[in-house]
Amino acid sequence: MDESPSRESRWLLTQDTFERFLASLDGDRERAGEKYEIARRKLVKFFAWHGSHAPEEHADETINRVARKISEGEKIESLNAYLLGVARLLLKEVFKQRLRTRAALDQLPTSETTEPGAEEEDDNARRTLRECLRACLQKLAPESRALIADYYEHDRASRIKRRKEIAAGLGIPLNALRIRAHRVRAGLEACVRACAGRAGMP
Repeated sequence: MDESPSRESRWLLTQDTFERFLASLDGDRERAGEKYEIARRKLVKFFAWHGSHAPEEHADETINRVARKISEGEKIESLNAYLLGVARLLLKEVFKQRLRTRAALDQLPTSETTEPGAEEEDDNARRTLRECLRACLQKLAPESRALIADYYEHDRASRIKRRKEIAAGLGIPLNALRIRAHRVRAGLEACVRACAGRAGMP
């Protein structure tokens, strides 16, 4: 069951905003990449330790939120402490969402009493998103499309090993691979959201 914050609370990361976040870590590009990897690893451990079922996704959402604050001009004295503070707030949201999900499941109507047309509407929404994702993937450069497919394809147990193999195959460090995949995903999410908006989805 998805325990991520609602779509309304999520914010779309852009490449420019992510670049500003990296620059706030360190003015040197290589050191910034190393510090990003360290900070993200700490966030993943934090969420995993506190019972998150999606620690990597929640770590990325934390970084997204902090990147947004930086892009909005907020002055941050200690970035690591700020990241942890945002992570704690997000964790509270996750637990609240989990409780709401359980409550909603308990109140689900039977199939006989489901509102007419509701299932069809959900199916149409899912179909629209699939079509948008397919169209946006086709707009990516072939190497970016292959990267994003391979990067997210595997299950959590084999994902780390496979990502190390991908990085080795590209001749880049693992943290550089993460950054590259994050940029591609940010562009892909922007494309899908714009496509869904044009199709009349909220």
